[in-house]
Amino acid sequence: MRLGTSSIVVAAFVGPGTVLTCAAAGVEFGYALGWVLLFATAATFVLQSFTASTGILAGQGLGEALRNTLEGRVARAVAFGLVVLGLWVGTAAFETGNLLGAASGISALANGGVPIRGLVVLIAVIAGIILLFDLRIIVRLFTVLVVLMSILFVIGMMLAPVDWSAALSGLLVPSVPEGSLLTVIALLGTTIVTYNLFLHPSAAKAYWQDADDRPSAWSRELQGMALCLPIGGVISFSILAAGATLFGTDAAADDVEAFTVLLEPVAGTAAQLCFGIGLFAAGITSAMTAPLAAAAGIREIFGWSEDVTDWRYRLVWGSVILTGLVFALGDWSPLAAIIAAQAANGLLLPLIAGFMLYLSLRQEVVYLPRWYYGLGIIVVLICAGLGGRTLWWVWTQVGV
Repeated sequence: MRLGTSSIVVAAFVGPGTVLTCAAAGVEFGYALGWVLLFATAATFVLQSFTASTGILAGQGLGEALRNTLEGRVARAVAFGLVVLGLWVGTAAFETGNLLGAASGISALANGGVPIRGLVVLIAVIAGIILLFDLRIIVRLFTVLVVLMSILFVIGMMLAPVDWSAALSGLLVPSVPEGSLLTVIALLGTTIVTYNLFLHPSAAKAYWQDADDRPSAWSRELQGMALCLPIGGVISFSILAAGATLFGTDAAADDVEAFTVLLEPVAGTAAQLCFGIGLFAAGITSAMTAPLAAAAGIREIFGWSEDVTDWRYRLVWGSVILTGLVFALGDWSPLAAIIAAQAANGLLLPLIAGFMLYLSLRQEVVYLPRWYYGLGIIVVLICAGLGGRTLWWVWTQVGV
């Protein structure tokens, strides 16, 4: 049974940044913020169900919908500029972390005995080769890697001395410990990913293009989301719970490789092995989804051919990988690019989320109840809060 492209969504938001954010949340605040991940996963389902609606029911990718809807020259120029900045610059900057994160997972297994730079080059080459394959093959690969990640991270959590009553309480009883507000926002932001809003409708449209019954295809996509997105939530919570076993110690999850080393004394070598391989899987999947998102969004907004062998499409995703590789090998900080991209994403996230809701309201293929649109409005407001927080971070970084 075909269950759609939701594994791509999970592969995109479970990356090295998510691993580090969840680990740090557990180390600093124990199990208290587990509820945030539960809420963020549900919010992601609601939002991505609207992106699936755009791709399958309306038959448009997000970039294509923007191009067809915006008629004014100024509005188009602003939107196109934000998309290019937020997608290409952002994904290229974050690709550095994806490549280094995947390499760190392998390095941690070898106790630092493998040269990071060689691993980074190898991972970049592997990612580029895989992106040459057909979309359905890529989706199957992502599904396998997502399932592998979930198994590894859950085993790692089970090997750690988790306080299950406290973990359950953290999941079901919302609380915001003193000093945790920024971490709450970070957990939401690492799950509700801006570039998934471009990647998912584009992938869903291409995946279901041969479907005669669009409502049925959309329903099956939602079934796949109901299966895959909770797996992503389980992965994130497993990392947080493992980190929580270090709560109250002097441990600090400063980077993902250090976190796997910190786990060994409390959870054993097997847990370190699981988290190391899981980190590699998280890194390499994100190293492929980021270039795909940039290529899909930019291709659609400029109206290029939908042929995945088109040289411009391949040039975009290839340039994202190459730029991330150059930053990773040169030990250069992409901070300036990240600041610029985050500024664009801070504006893009609420606007694009609201636009997705608008497109879903306009489609007449499937009736959606009003209460579901109400959930959509809540998620859009959350995105507005995340976007505002991102803009505040940019403000502080540029020293204005």
